[in-house]
Amino acid sequence: MTFLKQKLKQILINKCHRIYEKEVFDKDLSYDRWIREQEKNVESREEKSDKIDNNLTNDLRMEEYARDKKENDGKNAEYGKNCRLVKADGKKMLLVNCQVFFENISKILEKTEADILLLMFYEGQVSEIGFKLIGRQFSENEDAVLVYGDEDVLEDGERMNPWFKPDWSPDRFLSSFYFGGLVAVRTTAAQAVYAGFAGEEAEPFAFLWELLKRYHAFEPGHEDGRMPVRHIRQVLYHSKKEGYGQIKDWKLPSAATKEMKGKLPPLISIVIPSKDNTEVLFQCMDSLIERTRTRHPVELILVDNGSREENRQKVDKKVSGLKGSGLFSCQYLYEPMPFNFSRMCNKGVQAAQGEILLFLNDDMEIIQPDWLDLMAEKAQLSYVGAVGAKLLYPDSSKIQHAGITNLRVGPAHKLQFLDDKEVHYFGMNRGVHNMLAATGACLMMQKAVFKQAGGFYEGLAVAFNDVDLCYSIYEKGYYNVVRNDVALYHHESLSRGNDGESEEKQLRLLREKDILYERHQKLYGQDPFYHPYLTTDMLESEYAPAYHYQVTLDMPWSEVSPCTKEVMQAREDQCLRVGMECAMDIYKWQYGVSPKKGNVKPVPSDMGYYFQGYSFVIGADNACYVKKLLLRNQDSGQIWAVPIENRYRKDIRNNLKDQINVDLTGFAAKLHRDAVPAGVYRFGMLAKDQCSRSKLVNWSSWVLEVTENGE
Repeated sequence: MTFLKQKLKQILINKCHRIYEKEVFDKDLSYDRWIREQEKNVESREEKSDKIDNNLTNDLRMEEYARDKKENDGKNAEYGKNCRLVKADGKKMLLVNCQVFFENISKILEKTEADILLLMFYEGQVSEIGFKLIGRQFSENEDAVLVYGDEDVLEDGERMNPWFKPDWSPDRFLSSFYFGGLVAVRTTAAQAVYAGFAGEEAEPFAFLWELLKRYHAFEPGHEDGRMPVRHIRQVLYHSKKEGYGQIKDWKLPSAATKEMKGKLPPLISIVIPSKDNTEVLFQCMDSLIERTRTRHPVELILVDNGSREENRQKVDKKVSGLKGSGLFSCQYLYEPMPFNFSRMCNKGVQAAQGEILLFLNDDMEIIQPDWLDLMAEKAQLSYVGAVGAKLLYPDSSKIQHAGITNLRVGPAHKLQFLDDKEVHYFGMNRGVHNMLAATGACLMMQKAVFKQAGGFYEGLAVAFNDVDLCYSIYEKGYYNVVRNDVALYHHESLSRGNDGESEEKQLRLLREKDILYERHQKLYGQDPFYHPYLTTDMLESEYAPAYHYQVTLDMPWSEVSPCTKEVMQAREDQCLRVGMECAMDIYKWQYGVSPKKGNVKPVPSDMGYYFQGYSFVIGADNACYVKKLLLRNQDSGQIWAVPIENRYRKDIRNNLKDQINVDLTGFAAKLHRDAVPAGVYRFGMLAKDQCSRSKLVNWSSWVLEVTENGE
């Protein structure tokens, strides 16, 4: 009998494996397959718009493309597709190797008939849609003088390793040549700039820097839509080998970068909110005073919203002892009031005398002597708004913050928990980057910019106030910056704990996120410095191309069923892991706000909830389990089961290398708004082993508030 049971169980296991393997195959897209599908949606008229007028030769006399090959014969002369004149969307384009162009720049600019110069900085080829999209970009935007796009590697006919880039990022350009392998320049602009070189040799990076400076690329004003630099969010170039490795060490000449530094060292006012946290506060102050080497005068402003008397006296004594420490001044502002980070920071600014403001959490620790000067160097630039730094977890190389990305699931800390010793996604944790926001734990800006943006919004007392300020600054036309060449230790959230650890904090966090996007509806789901071909719908640390995982609402509505009795019969076990990543109103998911406050009229498909997360059983064959999402009413205790769809999750599989069949650990579901009664629900997961009778259950800390009217 035992033998028959084991044989039957093995048959069931084999069946589960076949079903599982087929589902994995269907959902595990390769980049090559995925990107070709995406590009089918890009309008293409190559047969009409891409016309090769002349094949040029690879002879160094590139400008003489009008002569025939016999007249231009030389030891290097041969027809080459990488040196040609192309016509696309009404524009003539000269495609030429960068080195050859700059060796012959004078003659080429004097004689060329091309409207656009296509400069190839390393070996590769223009994509099938590249010429047309570049021509259209210049035709539709007369103010554009430089255009760049994305790229991937083409090897033996297969496309791989995509480099999806941000929109124009002036500070990243000053830090590294992120344009990559193909740069398109308007010929008249190049001619105007080259005239200023007066016969001097033109180095490529410096030449483009002069061009962009001449055409006002390093000025505020991106919000009006007139941009001299345009990024086409499509793959325009296929390199022969990965491009970032070929250009990551290119730097602007020091003479150029000196122009982008402040002339005089203005006073910096450092505002530190703190309450009843003296040990941590004093560590922050001591590290700041002892380890900082700066040419700027510095004042400290401590803002206390009501420490106990004994701690107030300690701070008073500490401040008195700072005389002669080299600080310009130190103020201690004490005013009992409920915790409101925004109000405390605004109060500090009212007392600040400096032209430059730095907001610093009391749980920060300085580890780099030149950190303050490097941040102030950027903050003084006319086009720069807020400036942040890379934050590490204490005594480690683990990243806590390297900029804030605006995803549809909310503001996200990309690269969090990853090792800073490694280079992540084409240098995103190296050098200087423009980001939509940076954390208020260490955030610098000019006082004039702060006031222009309206300061911290006091309606956001705890969370997202720093993000809100950065969004407001961006909306004023400034570029926010994160200096990943500046690092500090952050003893994170010691003052108020971690968001989401209690039901009350979770609901507060959700309400404050709603406020954030009600104030910035146009930015919901948008981030100019984060490519839409990267994952936008999940909180993943890595910068991952969207073919790994992207949300679609194209799924059937889940039919819920009561299952309190079944859950009570299951074994509650921590080996069943459940993580929620999103649980929100579908209208909010799409537009960022509730239907009452949105600009788009809701339709029936908007009237429900979308759930997303991951779940797996530790130490078990996950292919054998069928799972259902659970909703437990916090008041009545009634439990509802929600059928889910499996999602392929390469990121989780890679993190669970010792577990069995965890490719399909992701899940998603849609639920009609009136499917369950109003109330607060806790999420859980029920997992049934199809090859035995065992049932497991476990609960997440996440909750969902379902209201009568869906608001």
